[in-house]
Amino acid sequence: MSTTDTIVAISSAASPAYRGIIRLSGPDSWKLAFKLVHKVSDPQPNHWFNVQLADPPVPVGLIFFRAPKSFTGQDIVELHLPGSVPLLNMILKALISAGARQALPGEFSSRAFLNSKMDLSEAEGIAAVIAARSAHQLRAATSLREGSLHRWTARHVEELADLLALVEAGIDFSDEPGVSFISPEILRSRLDSISADVQKLRSSAVNWESLPTTPAVVLLGRPNVGKSSLLNSLSKQNRAIVSPQAGTTRDQLSVTLTSDALSIRLIDAPGIEAGASQLSELMNQTRRNVLLTADVILIVLDKTDTSQTLRDVLDEVADINAWKLVVRNKIDLPDGLRALPPEIDLPFLSVSALTGENLDELFAKIKELAHRDAPVAHECATLNRRHLQALSDAHQALNRAREAAESAGIDQFPELLASDLRAALDAMGEISGEVSSDDILGRIFGSFCIGK
Repeated sequence: MSTTDTIVAISSAASPAYRGIIRLSGPDSWKLAFKLVHKVSDPQPNHWFNVQLADPPVPVGLIFFRAPKSFTGQDIVELHLPGSVPLLNMILKALISAGARQALPGEFSSRAFLNSKMDLSEAEGIAAVIAARSAHQLRAATSLREGSLHRWTARHVEELADLLALVEAGIDFSDEPGVSFISPEILRSRLDSISADVQKLRSSAVNWESLPTTPAVVLLGRPNVGKSSLLNSLSKQNRAIVSPQAGTTRDQLSVTLTSDALSIRLIDAPGIEAGASQLSELMNQTRRNVLLTADVILIVLDKTDTSQTLRDVLDEVADINAWKLVVRNKIDLPDGLRALPPEIDLPFLSVSALTGENLDELFAKIKELAHRDAPVAHECATLNRRHLQALSDAHQALNRAREAAESAGIDQFPELLASDLRAALDAMGEISGEVSSDDILGRIFGSFCIGK
């Protein structure tokens, strides 16, 4: 794929609109645009120029971005004109006839990547923003596009590169007795730290491909507070088993609610309970995975819960980027929390899943929050399949390096240790695109829209 010619594409939606945009990128962008409009006497970058097409005589807005301070790192011109599809196609063909080349899918973003204006994960964030079909997907894609994964990766790539340099320096001076650039203890400690960070990201991340396109509302609370009863009452069906015995819900249950042309996925997550059994660990992981996909979290309490119980639950979801609503169930029974502590600034409703009291108000609040923009951005919570595979490869290489440093030390087989560190560094580099092959780049950018 050449990066020295000038490419052109329609960058706005391929449908009638108030305004359409045609974008050029490359060394001849301004010269080609000039062929179609009445000349601008003194074109300045980053300024809007009101001009007129020569044929047909239609008003056009021109913006010129000079290299390297542009999206692609090249000269860019944008033509803003009435969003008539025939008009856009006519101007596109005229620019191609004048010497521009029709841009391939994702070619603008690929030029930005190749000119070091962004890394590969940020470029993927652009495609993900365009493809997002829910608020949760949009938040995850925006975080990716704004560089959350890039910053995380860059930090660890730098640390791994430092470790590799120290190990390889030791190889260069292996004939010199007593010369050591890093001690085995420090090396193992730093490898443990990086490996723990990689594993933390892998375990807490949600696969982009598995994110729901319908807003997800998760019911969270201790066993037997009435989460399943609330799910049944709100959905008006016996979807969940209800029993006085605690811990009936061992896996996630979900139902889709539709009202006023809006759909919401209501999920009953396994209850919060202490325990170190294998079943408890599976329940905890299931609950965590469900919470990471939540747009809204309903923290369900009953008459036995206290302010401290609420604080404990909030601690569990402190890092989750979702709206939170506290619901005191079983209002028909005496006792229980009637108001939130003053330091907890969250919406609060008291309801009864049994009698139906205040359920209409609860459903209205759920709909409001589920379709509202997120309160904050949550970094690095969502990764695609390529990122997860690269992290898995990096984790395996780090474990091999750690074992080599443990069993043989640094002095005995430093070349093997360096090889494992290099493998971990390369795997990390695949996330940012530093070591990606042309085939991988072609497949990634080939999934973009034309004009992006």
